[in-house]
Formats: sequence, structure tokens, C-alpha cells
Amino acid sequence: MTYRERREARAERLRGWADKRDDRAADCFATAEAIAERFPFGQPILVGHHSEGRARRDQDRITSSMRSAIEHSDKADNMRAKADNIERAAANAIYSDDPDAIEALRAKIERLEAERKRITDYNASCRKRKEAGDTSILDDKQRAELLSIARVCAYQLRQYGQFPSYATSNLSGTINTAKKRLAQLNGGS
Repeated sequence: MTYRERREARAERLRGWADKRDDRAADCFATAEAIAERFPFGQPILVGHHSEGRARRDQDRITSSMRSAIEHSDKADNMRAKADNIERAAANAIYSDDPDAIEALRAKIERLEAERKRITDYNASCRKRKEAGDTSILDDKQRAELLSIARVCAYQLRQYGQFPSYATSNLSGTINTAKKRLAQLNGGS
């Protein structure tokens, strides 16, 4: 069984557990509702009446059933969120035991190098024009990132609105890591 298959199986197990938790929550809600049906809406506890003890116990049962139902429902939501995160990570990850891992790593390296080249070309156009550069060089994601940096933390932009230096250094680090991993998958060549 590959690592991807193990991750997908875990996500499936989490979804199954979440369904069971939802069933328990529905049972708890039904129990609370069945107890509450015995009382007219807004009926106070009759202090000193022979029914006071049972009414207080019923009120406690209703409260504990509702709390249990909410806890089960919250746990089910949490398990589904974990399963979603596992599936999202598995969709974007390149596992070493995947049959197409080498091709996927090569494609990732090419994509990251193209992204780094676009950033360096944009930064060069900023320096050449001595003002904001030609944003047509960038793709939509990079334009949005540049606007976000300018809006939220403009002090990080370099002179003439260039990308911060960490943008290219982070890409270079990711590319080097992917290249080392590719060499490892190729048998250390």
C-alpha cells in the first residue's frame, strides 16, 4: 500500500467516524426532545409539588443530552475537517512511492523556476524604469501577491516596488530541495 493510499484510507476512516458521531448526536437530540415533549413549553418546575424531583432530573437529562449531542456534532465536524485537510494535502503532494513522482518533481521544478524568472524579470523592469515595473510579466497569482504586500506591509517592498528579496530566496530554497529529492529518487545521480 502506497503512502498516498494510506493517507486516503485515513481520511476515509475519519469520515466514517464522523458519520457515527453524527448518528450519536442525532440520538442525543432525539432523547432530549422526547424528554422535553412531556412538558408544555414554558412550564416552570412546581416547587414543593410531588413532581419537582422528577422535573429537575428531567431538566438535567435534557441538558446533558443536548451537551452530548453538541459535543458529538463538534467532534464530527472536526474529523471531517481533518479528512478534508488530508485529502487536500494528498492532492498537492508528491510522494516518493508514487509511480509518476520523478515526472511530477521535474514539472514542479520547471514551474518554480519559471515563477522565479518572472519575479526577477519584474524586479529588473522596476530598476530599469525607476518606477513600478511591468506587471504584465507576472501571472495572476504573483500580481495578487504583490498587491497584497503593497496593501498590508508596503515596507517590505524594495525600491521602485520590487518584490521583497525573500520571494526569490524562498523559491530558490524550494527549488533546491526539490532538486535534491529528484536526485535521491533517481538513485543519487
